[in-house]
Parts: sequence; C-alpha cells; structure tokens
Amino acid sequence: MNIGNINLLGIDVGFSQSRPTTGIAWTADGTFGVAKTHTDWERRRLHLPPSTNFSVIAIDGPLVPEGSPDLLVRTCEQLLARGTFQKRCKPGSSHFGTGLQLKRAAHETAKQVRHLTSAPAFSNAVFLDAAIVEAFPNAFLGVLLSDQTFAADKIKRGKKFDWMYEHTVKAGKFGELLAFIGWDAPDLLNLIEVERDHEKRAAYLCLLTAACATVDKAEVVGDVSTGWIWLPPAELWAPWARDALKRNRLALV
Repeated sequence: MNIGNINLLGIDVGFSQSRPTTGIAWTADGTFGVAKTHTDWERRRLHLPPSTNFSVIAIDGPLVPEGSPDLLVRTCEQLLARGTFQKRCKPGSSHFGTGLQLKRAAHETAKQVRHLTSAPAFSNAVFLDAAIVEAFPNAFLGVLLSDQTFAADKIKRGKKFDWMYEHTVKAGKFGELLAFIGWDAPDLLNLIEVERDHEKRAAYLCLLTAACATVDKAEVVGDVSTGWIWLPPAELWAPWARDALKRNRLALV
C-alpha cells in the first residue's frame, strides 16, 4: 500500500469556546496541511481541503459507542493508567470532570466530520459507518521513549507533552515510525520535527495515528464495549511500555 496516495485527517479536539485550541493536520493527494482553529465546524472546515474524502480520521479525545452513559469506565484508560504508565503518559478518566468535557467535545467533533469518511476497513471501530479512530498523543509519544529518557531529565509541570515530543524528535523516532509503516514523506517528517505549536504538534500525532490504522500496524488497546485507543506499532514500543501493558492486561483479567 502506497500510503502517500491516501487521504488522512488528524484532529486534536480542544474544547475552549473562546480560544483556538483545535489542531488539524491532513494529507490529501500527496500534499500536507496543518492549522490551529476553534471548535465550531464553520471555522474548522475552512482549514480542510475542499471535497476531500478521508480514508481514516483520528481524533484526540475519548470515543465511546453511541448511547454510552457518561459514567462509563473505559478499559483502554485503565490499561494505560496503571503501573509505569501512571507517571509517564496516562490518560485522564473520561467519566467525570475535564475528561467528561473532553469526551463530549470528541463526540461533537466526530459528528462534524463523519460525512468526510466511509465505513471502516478495520474491526475495532466505535462507529460502524465511519473510519474514525481515537488518538492519544501523550501515550503515542511515551511508548516510543526509553526508560533512560524518562530517567535522565526532570519534566516541568504542565510541559510533559512538549518534553516528550522534543525527545521523540531528538531520538529520531518519527523517522523510524514513517519508515516502519512505509510512508516515504521527507517533507512531512521535516514539518513534524520543526513544529513548535502545541496544538499543531498534537494534530500531527493524530495524523500519524490515522496512518498507523490505515496500514493495519497500530497497537489497539481497549474493547468493544468502551472503545479503543490507537497507538504506534508494538514493534516500536520501548521495552518498559510493552512490559507495563502486558502486566496491566493480566491485572484486569
């Protein structure tokens, strides 16, 4: 599969009603775009290529089966919040507080873009009529970084995502990922590596999540009842992350 000819979309949701906190990254017909905008569809759609249907859309926000209760406890969040994940790249809980707000915003985002994609070609689909997957940029970065990276540097409060992003660039992990999934896109790699905006960085990670899903090389965590989080190929995970996920899966049995 030549992934360079596939149209993909990544959206970092954000849910501020006044500030531009949504990041959008896309690839269509071999070209790329990235932008930061607001939550409403009228302004989001201005940053997308016109009349484009995307093979896969990845959204950074909790996606659950339609009709799920607000208090739904998600397996994917439990699996990525225990043990070593807890201090490195755990998700927030989506059944209360800010996590619940984000879940509602993610659902609204999915409603806005469902018409831009078709039925999924993969089985782990929350929406049976739309190829939309859930991205989680923090864990996407975290599982790629070594034990030594986390141990070598103290992370400033509130700066963990950007700290992990910059270490991922420094370690050459984005190039390694693109090579592994067969995406020959040096221009995109350069854009990803030089990006400094927080929301645009997150959008690029959503785009990479969509790419991993497209070529069936993502590690998918979760279940049919509570949804899935899509992460980089397991072959690229640091040993600590593989071990932590294995232990957490055994603990939840």
